[in-house]
Amino acid sequence: MAKTATAATRAPRGTKIVAEAFLTAVNQIPEPQRADVVKAALALIGERLKAARDKAKLAKGKQKANVAKEPLPSKAVARAKVATKKAVAPAQAKNPPVKAAVKRGKASQTKASEPASKPADEATKPNDSVTI
Repeated sequence: MAKTATAATRAPRGTKIVAEAFLTAVNQIPEPQRADVVKAALALIGERLKAARDKAKLAKGKQKANVAKEPLPSKAVARAKVATKKAVAPAQAKNPPVKAAVKRGKASQTKASEPASKPADEATKPNDSVTI
């Protein structure tokens, strides 16, 4: 499937804002120097973009190297973990974990048995406002 002409020439989001800011700054430069300044600015922008790409590439390479250097657990450590899990499993079967709601005693409460938290008479509430 061939791309349409509009899809090929479409600029990424934010391009218009950057271009307008660049052109606004260029308009403040005197006409005789403008061409040289624009060429130098574009070269500097290209160099900075390249440096940022190189820095990201190096960081990615270092991250891959660090992952590759991490030692794999030995077979003895893996066996010890399996043995520990097997020992813990029968203990949990004998004493199943109690759910948090039951621990707090909220499982036995119902909404109908809860006392009303608001006083019936609003006059019994303390008055926080102070008048002078």
